[in-house]
Amino acid sequence: MHSFEIFQHPKLQLLIKRFQNKFPKIDLFRNMEYLGDTGYTGMGMNVNDIKKILERCLKEGKYFKVHDINWKGDDPMPDDWWEGKVVYYNYKG
Repeated sequence: MHSFEIFQHPKLQLLIKRFQNKFPKIDLFRNMEYLGDTGYTGMGMNVNDIKKILERCLKEGKYFKVHDINWKGDDPMPDDWWEGKVVYYNYKG
């Protein structure tokens, strides 16, 4: 799923609104941008995976960020390589 489609998907609309109400200081757009596919970057998650992340955040009172994972190969990094990791943080409103 492409990143811009994530915000318009009907299964995620209610969770997105609940997240934004619970964590008003968190830039959800920036955090969700890499969950989808943006071309050369992005984790390419599907709707169900993203739904699980948002539900976990709401249940545990945490927000998430996607961190870049550095290239560890011996050869030069290919242009189409990118990997991320979802990390959860406690929210201090």
